[in-house]
Amino acid sequence: MPDWNRIIVGDAFKVPSHDFNYYRDLFLIWPFMLFSVAGITQLYAPVSPAGRRYGFTLAACAVFLVLLAKEKRLLILVTCLYVGFRVAVRLVLGLFFLRHDWHPYLLALLVSGGVALVVLRLSKGWRPSYTGSSVGKIRILSLLVVLTSLGCTVAIFRWIKP
Repeated sequence: MPDWNRIIVGDAFKVPSHDFNYYRDLFLIWPFMLFSVAGITQLYAPVSPAGRRYGFTLAACAVFLVLLAKEKRLLILVTCLYVGFRVAVRLVLGLFFLRHDWHPYLLALLVSGGVALVVLRLSKGWRPSYTGSSVGKIRILSLLVVLTSLGCTVAIFRWIKP
């Protein structure tokens, strides 16, 4: 007789890792990504001096978050790949459909792709220090950590708004 609970639910309720560093870095991925993207956006095209100050505040928060992380390469690589993908989509849409001003998108794509390439080249043979055989699988506890991280990030954005 098949175990339907195992087939439907699977291993979703097992703990992926017993290492605190895994959960801390998982918690810091979204705030670092959002603070760095918003900070660079505010510094690149400020509307006012208050916008520039807000950009420096967001960039300082991103630097603080990367200092808190154990696996700094992971945060920087994930952010650069996210930004590169998002900018590439905007570059394609802007080039073919919306407008012909594609130079800023190409510059942002080259910068984020270049940083991601440098991080990948420097971390050849690198493995995270987390223990556990199922770190890459999605688990309920990991999902709760990520959702809590997103909620805290939104709360901090609302708290430090310009």
